[in-house]
Amino acid sequence: MRLILAFLLLAPTAWADPPRIVGRTETVFDWSSQRCDTWDIPDSPARAWRDRAGRVNFMAASEATRLASGPDLDTLTRACPVIHAGAHADTPGAYDDRSWVAAPYLGRDGRLIALAHVEFHGHRRAGHCTEGTYAACWWNVIVELQSEDGRNFHRTAGPGDLVASPPRPYQPDQDHRTGYFNPSNIIAKDGYLYAFIFAENAPPQRRGACLIRRPETGGPKDWRAWDGEDFTVAFADPYRSDVSDPEKHVCKPLPGLGSTLSSVVRRAGTDEFLAVTPATLRAPDGKRIPGIWTTTSTDLIHWQRPELLKALPLLWNRECGSDFAYAYPSLIDPDSPDPNFGTVDDHFWLYLVKIALDPEGKTGPERDLIRLPLSWPAPKAEGTGQPDGMPAPSDPPDLPR
Repeated sequence: MRLILAFLLLAPTAWADPPRIVGRTETVFDWSSQRCDTWDIPDSPARAWRDRAGRVNFMAASEATRLASGPDLDTLTRACPVIHAGAHADTPGAYDDRSWVAAPYLGRDGRLIALAHVEFHGHRRAGHCTEGTYAACWWNVIVELQSEDGRNFHRTAGPGDLVASPPRPYQPDQDHRTGYFNPSNIIAKDGYLYAFIFAENAPPQRRGACLIRRPETGGPKDWRAWDGEDFTVAFADPYRSDVSDPEKHVCKPLPGLGSTLSSVVRRAGTDEFLAVTPATLRAPDGKRIPGIWTTTSTDLIHWQRPELLKALPLLWNRECGSDFAYAYPSLIDPDSPDPNFGTVDDHFWLYLVKIALDPEGKTGPERDLIRLPLSWPAPKAEGTGQPDGMPAPSDPPDLPR
C-alpha cells in the first residue's frame, strides 16, 4: 500500500503543461552599478507586496535588507537605508545573530509581518563550536517580524516571536548545519497562513521540506507544523521550555520533496498551486540534473513529480568552468490582484539570483538579480507551435544550458 501511495504522490502531473521560459533575461538589480556597499547583495528569493496606497514594495533580502518601491514591478527605485538586520547576538537563545527578511506578508487586517531566516554561527564565538568551521557550526531558526510602515521590520516580542527552532539547545559538538531554513513566501488559504521551511537532519528531526501554518488572525506562537496527518506540531523554545520529549516538537517532511520550495503561487481562480525549487533531481532518463524545477499541488501537501524548467549550475552544485551559479528562484506575476502577489495567470516572471564565480569556482559579493518570462500553460497559437501572444522560446545569452 505504501508503494502505491508513493507512486501516486510522485506520478507525472495530469494537469496542463508545466511552465516554460518564453523570452530573454532582464536584469532587475545590477550589483556593479546599483549596490549601496560591497555586500549589498540579493541573497534570498525576490518578494513583493502592494501596500494600502497601491505602491509596490520589493526586496531580495540579505543580512542587511534594503527595499525598492514604485508604482509597479517595472518601475522601482531602490533605497539604501537598511530596513532590517540581525543584532549579531552572541547567545544562540537570543535568536538574533544574522537575520534575513524571507517572507513579508500584508494581512487583510492591515498588519505587515514577515518570517525571517535567522542564523547563529558558533565558529565566530570562542568556545561555542569544536569543529570551528562555518558550515559545521551553523544553527538556524525561524522568527516572525512585524512592521508598521514597511520601512522597518523588527522583532515582535524578543524570544516570544520564535516560530521554529530545533528542540534542543545549540550543541557545541555539532558537525553539520542544523535547524530550520529558508521560508517560502506566505500563502493564504481558507483562513490560514501557510509557509514551507526546510529542515536539516538532526535526530529526531528528519531532513526535508516541512509545511507550517497559523490562523490569519494569530501570532508567532500559533504556527503549527504538519505531523503527517494534521497541523499539530508546536515547535519548542529549548532555552525557555523543558523539552522532555523532543520528538513531539519536530515536523514531518512532506513526501517526495527533498529540496527547498522557495516560492509557491496559486493559479488565479483555482486551487492549483505551483512551486519552484533549486535542486539536483533525476530526470526521466535517469540523469541527475542541477537546475530550477517546478511542481504542482491542489492541497499544499501532496506534490507532483517535479518538472525541469531550466538546467543551470546552482550555488550548491556548481559546474567546473562555469562563470556563474544560480540560486533563490521565485515566481511573481506583476498583474496579480493579490496584494502579496500570491497568484499568477498564464504569464509571469521567474526571478533568480545570478552569482559570479572566480576561476576556482568560488563566490564573492558580485551577484545580480535577474528575471525571465514564463508561460503556464503554454497555449499554442494555431499553426505556429509557439505560445500565443508571447515571443518564441530562446536560451537567454547569459544563461548556460
